[in-house]
Amino acid sequence: MALGFDKPTSGLMDKKPRPLKQPLLSTSQWVRIAFLGILMAIATVYLEAIYEEAGVTTAATMGFVAFALLSISRGLSARSETETAFDRDIIHDRNQMFLYSMALLITILATELGFLQRLLGLTSLSGDQWRICIAAAIALLLVDEVIKVFLRSRLHDVKAPVT
Repeated sequence: MALGFDKPTSGLMDKKPRPLKQPLLSTSQWVRIAFLGILMAIATVYLEAIYEEAGVTTAATMGFVAFALLSISRGLSARSETETAFDRDIIHDRNQMFLYSMALLITILATELGFLQRLLGLTSLSGDQWRICIAAAIALLLVDEVIKVFLRSRLHDVKAPVT
């Protein structure tokens, strides 16, 4: 949802519009979306599975928190197809910071407030469990950053003059 409220990319209106017959997403964009989505699913299900011994509620909470943090991570990364998510630009956009902070706050409150825990069937997580979920979200962000490095390199090669 935060992406819908993001500021437009600078120079966006200077770019040539895409042809009407061209699909909104290219095949490579679909592959990237599917790949990152599959990684999110694997991380979520894996964390649920390894915490199943601790109980169904703990496993469900690990899945909930992991998926929420992975989604926030994807939101931060999806702001630009090729530019890094580690940009000061997001800090200057108070609206974006508010929306991402709200998503994080809701995730924390859902797992730590008793009435929300009961409503959602969740439980509190230990510090180590939170760190594992955070690490998964950071790992996904880093995977996408590596993909962006290759995309920037490919764009640079395409734009480089032939000698």
